Amino acid sequence: MNDQRLTPADLASALARRGSLPRRYCEDFVRSFFEVVEEGLVHDNLVKIKGFGTFKVVDIDARESVNVSTGERFEIASHTKVSFTPDAGLRDAVNNPFVAFQTVILNEGTDTKEME
Repeated sequence: MNDQRLTPADLASALARRGSLPRRYCEDFVRSFFEVVEEGLVHDNLVKIKGFGTFKVVDIDARESVNVSTGERFEIASHTKVSFTPDAGLRDAVNNPFVAFQTVILNEGTDTKEME
């Protein structure tokens, strides 16, 4: 897999290759998985999958924004969105390659007055 977004068909293909399973079986599984998550979010606003993470419906308040092309102000209506928080095991597996990185302060000691 590469760093591009995956479609459900891409995910099904990857599962079929990895598990030596029929592609059709994997497509049905992926479709069913997302349907179960969607139903859980519609009914309970929360789907928790042990070892994977939590999908949650979050309310977003209305806010004002600016059209960068025209400078015109407008309001973005309140809405809901789906948030995903990975389980600790998944989060650690993703972050593990970066655990040895050190924090570096950029522009330390740089005189920014010269830039103005």
